[in-house]
Amino acid sequence: MPITPSPAVLRACDVLEHLAAHPGEAFSVSELAREVGMPRASCDAVLLALAERGLVDRREPDRRYTLGSACVTVGDAARAGGSLFARVAPLADALARETGTCVAIAGHDGAELRVERVFDHGPAFGVRAQAGEAVPLAAPFGAVFVAWGPEAGIRAWLERVDGSLSDDERSRYRTALAAVRERGYSVAVANVRPDLLDILERLVEQPGTEEAVGERDAVIRELTHSEYLPVSLDAAAPQRVNQMSAPVFDRAGRVALGIMVLGPSYDLAPAEIEALGERLLAAARTATAHLGGVVPGGDA
Repeated sequence: MPITPSPAVLRACDVLEHLAAHPGEAFSVSELAREVGMPRASCDAVLLALAERGLVDRREPDRRYTLGSACVTVGDAARAGGSLFARVAPLADALARETGTCVAIAGHDGAELRVERVFDHGPAFGVRAQAGEAVPLAAPFGAVFVAWGPEAGIRAWLERVDGSLSDDERSRYRTALAAVRERGYSVAVANVRPDLLDILERLVEQPGTEEAVGERDAVIRELTHSEYLPVSLDAAAPQRVNQMSAPVFDRAGRVALGIMVLGPSYDLAPAEIEALGERLLAAARTATAHLGGVVPGGDA
């Protein structure tokens, strides 16, 4: 069954957005309910929950509401995250120009992998991404975000798969993650069905569309049981690279974001794959240094 947004959370967002659009003003429950088109009782319940978390403040004695101090913490965190992407952007753009590819910067929220910035200098018919495209952070996607993480994160990555993995598949994914750590970047070589890219673009334009979500999840289930994330690369045969990703680490040695090179629309020789991977890794290591980050088990 497709997952739908929580109505209560959407109502809370409506209230917060209205208060944010009118900074310095205070509203009664009745006024807010009328402005956002919500039953008064529902609005009252939403405000009580937001007030408990400090996201809104109730002014006494007139019982009017304003944005709460906890919103400052949320805003600062969002600003810091945006700053990370902005600081890495010039390096990603330079990599795209130098390699003649489409390069993306991706982040995640613990459950979903999302493309945040795109720098497209690839060929007309090459693989490309669009800002806002998202897939679940589940095998085989987002390997660079879990390969250097704790065991609990790896288990969650495997367990988020829609449909069970066999013991052999779990073992293969763990071996593939070890290869990602050793190489320093991930490589996806299986041919991704072109319709997946179209579906992801539709979800950016029309978020939550049930038909598109269902189609996306069906393709992802298919890729989960494929060789999308290989254990090793064939040292002799040319291969079609879908994408390569390298991690950018923060000061604590955690993966802050990923730099992704979308593959060209033709096969690459093993030496070409390695050369492109080394350029990607160099860009990611430079980005880590710019952020003051630390590569686990390596140099800062």
